[in-house]
Amino acid sequence: DGKRAVSGSEDMLVKIWDTATEAEVYTLALHSDLVTSWQFSDDGAQAISGSDDGTVRFWDIASGKEVRQVAASDFAFGAGAGLKEHTTNQHLLEASEDTLLITERPPGGEWDIEHGAAPVACFRAPQQITSVRCNGASICVGCEGGAVCILHAPFLAV
Repeated sequence: DGKRAVSGSEDMLVKIWDTATEAEVYTLALHSDLVTSWQFSDDGAQAISGSDDGTVRFWDIASGKEVRQVAASDFAFGAGAGLKEHTTNQHLLEASEDTLLITERPPGGEWDIEHGAAPVACFRAPQQITSVRCNGASICVGCEGGAVCILHAPFLAV
């Protein structure tokens, strides 16, 4: 629904953010190594985080409590599903160093600049970007050192 964002970082924490106020709602601290991936469940009721500690944890958004833990080895992650890029139906969000580039799907469907993808926005983060996730019109950018930037991009919700 775009009202919450989730982030994870090297400090082993998963955080839930209010996208309207940009305030931290919950800090979820059960991982024992760096958090390498996170996203919302399809229904938006849970946040899911993966860590180098070998676990995938499921968190209830309403309470901030862990509801399930699974060994990461039980999942098959697709190659190319990098943390530093995210696609929507019409846009690609890619990070390189401290810069986030948002491009629009070109007529031929190719996702790279060389094949005609139109850049529609660019954002420079305060530190190197480690992850990018999009939820509706909100973009959550995780940076080295635990910094999190929440960007509002109404054109993504179209």
